[in-house]
Amino acid sequence: MNILALEPYYGGSHRAFIDGLSKASRHNWTVLSLPAHKWKWRMRHSPITFAAQAETLVKNDRRWDLLFCSDMLNLAEFIALAPQGVTGLPKVIYFHENQLTYPVRVEDERDYHFAITNLTSALAADAVWFNSRFHMESFLSALARFLKSMPDHQPIEAIEKIRAKSAVHPPGIGNVSLKRQRKPGPLRILWAARWEHDKNPEDFFEALGILKAKN
Repeated sequence: MNILALEPYYGGSHRAFIDGLSKASRHNWTVLSLPAHKWKWRMRHSPITFAAQAETLVKNDRRWDLLFCSDMLNLAEFIALAPQGVTGLPKVIYFHENQLTYPVRVEDERDYHFAITNLTSALAADAVWFNSRFHMESFLSALARFLKSMPDHQPIEAIEKIRAKSAVHPPGIGNVSLKRQRKPGPLRILWAARWEHDKNPEDFFEALGILKAKN
């Protein structure tokens, strides 16, 4: 199978995921990506950019059997702009995160335009994949509350449409070489998360302080 993958934010966990998936897959992948900065701009312009790139590839006789993208793409806009050889492909969208439940310091910071992008992308896809069941359920619950807050024409039926085609596919982990013997010297403690407020680095520093106090 030939797969066209679109990643507007090719960095961090998004990059590790698509690189690992395409490398471990038995299928042939064409990955179109954009550098990982200015995520809001990426969500807005990537359908235009990727549609132009896909059109060039189609003119050069490239063909695919499946379209795969991440939640950073406005899939509905891409389908409207993409060449004919792409618009009819089965479409899978993978949600690393979503803009309804992604942590913000204060709720006023949340931009609901991007939440609507997540909604329309999920509706446009044939399959909606989430990286965890908690993520899937929290998104669908938040989406229901969000739609009910609309003044009128609330598309509540969209919830069940999305749920019916949703599935959980946790990201894979590559083979890790574990050393049985530790080198002499101080113990090394790894911070394996984003350095952001929602990961609570304050508790990490507090724990280090406790360890230091206990020598």
